[in-house]
Amino acid sequence: MSQSVILTRWSMVLAAGNADAGGREALTWLCRQYWETLCAHIRRRGWREDQELAQDFLTSLIERNSLVQADPARGRFRSWLLTCLDHFLANHAAAAKAAKRGGGRSAESLDGVMAATSDPSAAFDRDWALEVLRQAEERLAVGMADPRRYAVLRPFLECDGDAGAYRACGATLGCSELAIKVAVHRLRQRFRELLRTSIAETLAESDPAAIDGELECLTRALARKDL
Repeated sequence: MSQSVILTRWSMVLAAGNADAGGREALTWLCRQYWETLCAHIRRRGWREDQELAQDFLTSLIERNSLVQADPARGRFRSWLLTCLDHFLANHAAAAKAAKRGGGRSAESLDGVMAATSDPSAAFDRDWALEVLRQAEERLAVGMADPRRYAVLRPFLECDGDAGAYRACGATLGCSELAIKVAVHRLRQRFRELLRTSIAETLAESDPAAIDGELECLTRALARKDL
């Protein structure tokens, strides 16, 4: 990844707050990147209307002066976003209970709200890790000039191929085993670059050490079997 990247999306948000159009645009972009992760967390907390609540949450985040709560020392946009979301859900649950007491909401619709989770923060990290991988792969596919070539090479992103697999792939694409090995190496290299770029945009600092630390965090989350 280019070392010329100095100002990340998250650092733009932290620097600008709600008073700057660039900061608001950066925040909107970041929230969109987390859409699926937010919906998964809301479902995990027991809410059925996950997309509706996610939309309401993001709208309130962007329209209200929520950025004053952001802590640059924490560095990760993900940590700040999860804290804000849990506060939003807690307030929503309180309002729903009040409406229930007033006859405005059925008891059945409140079943499971804010359900306990073994480790909601780690689960949120895992969902985000999966989403980052998906987004990086999607960008990788879009950047390939030949969709058929990408479809043939794609399985090698997840596992190493033996000589037979490389030869078979070469026969399909009309090139040598060595050419396939080189193409796979380049494909993996490009995927890592896209992955690091996506992660960097959600950090206050885009230096390699910070990105490495975030990658380690997400790798640990993916390795958890109890979530």
